[in-house]
Amino acid sequence: MAHPQPHPHPHPPAGMPGPGMGPGGPPGGIPVNPALLTLLDSLPHKDIPFALQTIQLPTPPNVPPQQGIVVTCPEHKQSSCEECNVDFNALNYMHQFLRSAPPEAIPPPPNVQPPPQRAEMIKNLKEQGNTAFKSQQFPAAIQAYSKSADMALSRPPWELAALSRDETAIALCNRSAAFAFVNAWANALADAEAVVILKRPWTKGHFRKARALVGLERFEDAKQALIDGLQYEPNDKELNNFLNEIEEKLRQAESED
Repeated sequence: MAHPQPHPHPHPPAGMPGPGMGPGGPPGGIPVNPALLTLLDSLPHKDIPFALQTIQLPTPPNVPPQQGIVVTCPEHKQSSCEECNVDFNALNYMHQFLRSAPPEAIPPPPNVQPPPQRAEMIKNLKEQGNTAFKSQQFPAAIQAYSKSADMALSRPPWELAALSRDETAIALCNRSAAFAFVNAWANALADAEAVVILKRPWTKGHFRKARALVGLERFEDAKQALIDGLQYEPNDKELNNFLNEIEEKLRQAESED
C-alpha cells in the first residue's frame, strides 16, 4: 500500500541492518517494543535507496587517522545529491555527533541511576574544603568548595535536580562560612542568599545569611533573616541564640541614641 505523505529518511533493504545496528536490531541488546515498532511503521514514509561508505574523518594535527561511515546515494556516492534528490547531510551529522559526543551529552535510558563517580568527586572536594577550613586555610577551603559547587552544577539536566540542589547548597553554605572568616562579607552574603533560594527550609542557609549581614552591620536585615529561618524550625537553638544576640545589639544601639 502506498503511503500518502512521505518523510525522507532511508529504510534499509530487507535483511540489512541500518547504520550502527547489528544483525539482531539495535545495539546493546535493547529490546524493541513491538507496539512502538508498529507505530513507527505506520507513519507515512517512502523507501529511499542508500549506500554506506567509509571515509577518512578530518582530525587535528598529531592525531592518528580515523575513519567513519556515512550514508550516500548508491549511484553517485554523494551524501547530498540533486540528481537522486536526496540529502543525508543532517543524518550523517547526527551520526558523527553521537559517536564523538561525551557521555554527558546523551541521555541514558529511563530509570538508570546516575554514575556514582561524580557524587564521589563532589563529596571528596567538599571534604578537602572541610579539612582546609579546620586548619584555618580559608583560601584553600574556598577553592575546594568552589570546585565542589561547580561540579554539582555541571550535572546533566536529565539527572535529579534535587540532587544537584542539595550538593550545591552544601558547598555554597560552607564557602559562605569560609568567606566570613576572611571578612569577605559581600561574597559570604551572596553565597548564603543562593543557599536560601536552593534549599529554603534549611536553617543553616538563613544562619549564614544573618552572619554575613551582621558583618556588613545590617543588623535589622540580619534579624529578619533569622526570623525567616525560624518559620521552618522555631526551636532551632543556633538561630534563637543568634537572634537574641542581634536583638541585644539593637537595644544597645537604641540606648546610645
